[in-house]
Amino acid sequence: MKPKKPSRFPITVMVLLALIFTPELLLIARFDSRIYDRIDAVPFSRYAIVFGAYVNEDGTLTDAALERTEAAVQLYQAGRVEKLFVSGTNSSHRQADVMAQYAEDRGVPAADIIVDGLGIDTHDTCRHIAALASEGVIVTQEFHLPRAMYICERSGVQGVGIAIDRLGILSSRGSTTLEIWATRGIRAVKESLLTWGFMLGIYQRSSLEAERIEQQALPE
Repeated sequence: MKPKKPSRFPITVMVLLALIFTPELLLIARFDSRIYDRIDAVPFSRYAIVFGAYVNEDGTLTDAALERTEAAVQLYQAGRVEKLFVSGTNSSHRQADVMAQYAEDRGVPAADIIVDGLGIDTHDTCRHIAALASEGVIVTQEFHLPRAMYICERSGVQGVGIAIDRLGILSSRGSTTLEIWATRGIRAVKESLLTWGFMLGIYQRSSLEAERIEQQALPE
């Protein structure tokens, strides 16, 4: 009887995982020294770049949107930034407007809030802030920071990041440990695939909604 050949499945899985996660891991290593977890440690910059997140139908902020906007407000109140660039898609429950209104209600003057209602994805936000500035504080969750910083850098915006999920803004990140780790796993895979998509140019070619709207708004 011939000995059974060892299965190649584990090796295939390991190679596939390495292929998926390598770009994201390289970005994490590259930007780690420019990511902060305390408001008072963030270097001064003119703009806090606030990436949009889903807003509820009733106009209330989801945890992700609340955490991003509140972190930006704290940066402003601490004198680490002069203005908030609040970017999100206003086609979905007026995301950017609702987040900007929260910041205003928390005491940030409307004159110091720039609303970008066409920040439909990360690339759009980075393109739009690049028209105003060449640097800023990138305000988003830690899992999103490496890709956001990379795309902004490619768009001409050098920045530092603030890992807002380390600031203790939210009292809970999930109801069970399993739920928390499952969410983290899904996010890790999603970010890795989106990073690959941007590096290969697929991301830019498949997400052109903001560009189409911008083109339609140009004078004839």
